[in-house]
Amino acid sequence: MHHTNHHINHHQSGFTLLEVLITVIILSIGILGLAGLQFNALRSNQNAAQSTIAALQLIDAADRLRGNLTGANNGDYDELAGGGEDPGCISTGCTRQQLAQYDAWSWNNQITALPGGEGIICLDSTPNDGNSSTEPVCDGALTGGLQIFAAKIWWDDDRNPETPRRRQTMSITP
Repeated sequence: MHHTNHHINHHQSGFTLLEVLITVIILSIGILGLAGLQFNALRSNQNAAQSTIAALQLIDAADRLRGNLTGANNGDYDELAGGGEDPGCISTGCTRQQLAQYDAWSWNNQITALPGGEGIICLDSTPNDGNSSTEPVCDGALTGGLQIFAAKIWWDDDRNPETPRRRQTMSITP
């Protein structure tokens, strides 16, 4: 009798459970990393949009000052902050004081597009200070004999009361 020894080679095909588990973990870490990148990109876009709104509002403040030079020269725009109401004179004609009141009302209503947004226009030789429109640190000083106004805007960009509010400023010579 002739016996043939056949060696049966069993080749394993497919993945083991351990290999699948490792692959899923690696993919999960990659997806979490991508989600983090996406979140940071969205936050950066939001910050850029808010900074753009603030910059446009500062330009608007400069235009308002230059549009009422008599009011600016007579101090009607110094310490001009939010609040107040529309004097209702735009269609009938405003005095310089009423126009400054309207500008304050209109300007600050637009700043509320920023979260917790507030602003002030004041005479200030050092515009990059102050914490809010109630604490603007406006010195009222002339700079080289010129009235130099500061338009200051603050907002809560991360909606966290523990972090400082963002501030954007512009010096304006009417």
